[in-house]
Amino acid sequence: MIEGWGRAENYKEAEWYYHELKGLGFKPNSSNLYTMIHLQAKYADEEDAARILDDMKKMGCQYSSVLGTLLQAYERAGRIDRMPLILKGSFYEHVLVNQTSCSILVMAYVKHCLVDDAIKVLQEKHWKDIIFEDNLYHLVICSCKELGHLENAVKIYNQMPNKKPNLHIMCTMIDIYSTLGRFSEAENLYLELKSSEISLDMIAFSIAVRMYVKSGSLKDACSVLETLDEQKNIVPDIYLFRDMLRIYQQCGMLDKLRDLYYRILKSGVTWDAEMYNCVINCCSCALPVDELSRLFDEMLSRGFSPNTITFNVMLDVYGKSRLFTKARKVLWLARKRGLVDAISYNTIIAAYGQSKDIKKMLSTVREMQFNGFSVSLEVYNCLLDSYGKEGQLESFRNFLRRMKESSCASDHYTYNIMINIYGEQGWIEEVANVLTELKESGLGPDLCSYNTLIKAYGIAGMVEDAVVLVKEMRENGIQPDRITYTNLINALRKNDEFLEAVKWSLWMKQMGL
Repeated sequence: MIEGWGRAENYKEAEWYYHELKGLGFKPNSSNLYTMIHLQAKYADEEDAARILDDMKKMGCQYSSVLGTLLQAYERAGRIDRMPLILKGSFYEHVLVNQTSCSILVMAYVKHCLVDDAIKVLQEKHWKDIIFEDNLYHLVICSCKELGHLENAVKIYNQMPNKKPNLHIMCTMIDIYSTLGRFSEAENLYLELKSSEISLDMIAFSIAVRMYVKSGSLKDACSVLETLDEQKNIVPDIYLFRDMLRIYQQCGMLDKLRDLYYRILKSGVTWDAEMYNCVINCCSCALPVDELSRLFDEMLSRGFSPNTITFNVMLDVYGKSRLFTKARKVLWLARKRGLVDAISYNTIIAAYGQSKDIKKMLSTVREMQFNGFSVSLEVYNCLLDSYGKEGQLESFRNFLRRMKESSCASDHYTYNIMINIYGEQGWIEEVANVLTELKESGLGPDLCSYNTLIKAYGIAGMVEDAVVLVKEMRENGIQPDRITYTNLINALRKNDEFLEAVKWSLWMKQMGL
């Protein structure tokens, strides 16, 4: 009857038969106790549950088994928060003495965000086993991390009684602090770990690298990698290799990229699609075009699919090397796989522009539009630059008009192209109009604009205005570079201002340019 009413979820009837059973001098079996525990978890208060626990204790049930049953029942009932009120007396004392029971209870509390209760159990425990305790804290902190309860992990870590450096716990906390954006605390832990007698492993270095990358401190990330290079017994895994590639690429360290690439080849690491994509994307400026081409072909032959960025990188590599047959093949393959984007067309059009192949540029623009892409600002800039440098000024003006009609806003590059083309023609009035438009647009001249203007003023014989521009640059917080002074000196020489040209040349040498 207890079992029947239990299955019917009728706690009152089941409880009545349970008391009748005991009153008649019979002992409840384990199934009866299990049924009553689950019913009380849903419908009863803590006192009723405590009475059942006493019965289970009198019957000789193992504490660890009872604890597991209780936790399962109260978890199912969604009332795990009642557990601290139920676990009292000798039962709670057992939990504090027994390492396994203590671990089970703490993990259950953490799972349900009862962090204060978990910390209370850990602080009141009677057993002493530093290794087991560290492992338990690490397990608890990792559980918080996996559940997304990062602040709870921090709270538990700060309550740890034994704060001796522990590689696994500290690495996990560095990762957690990094995720929370608390980089100073993450770095302090790394520095503490580094200064300890503990030998860092590959995972520790990986976490430290990612911490500095997330914080935006690539210089410090490189410093960690230098320390890693000194550890001859540590071989990076595929994930750390990819992190290293991305860091060196962002820092523009081409020699490091080249050396790392050949180190990866010798490491015997198994390449996957992501590795091929990462190497091609990061090493495009560090490796010869033949090697990149071999890698790309190998990737395809092994059945791996390049992503859009990889296709665009190969378009850029082949375009700059004037390997247009291969570039067109890459574009065709990307289009076939549905991975072409506007950048793909921008890249190959720019490559045709650098080769002064206006006919191919125009046919690719038409293809771009046919495939549903709008002509981008980058494409307009390439067309304007090519037509201007080829002296086809009528076509230059036509595309400039079409660009404005399409509501495509000009950028610094557009204005600088216009200044350069008009300046080369000696059309100083048009240059002045472009400069006015540039200032009114809210962009204002940049370093390239000033350098181009100085060159234009030199062609027009306006050397005094060119000199004034250098002063204006400094007033606007733009530091002149080598091109600035070279353009100014050439302008002075062209207009027979040889003494002034010598003065600026000496000034340039003093500046170390």
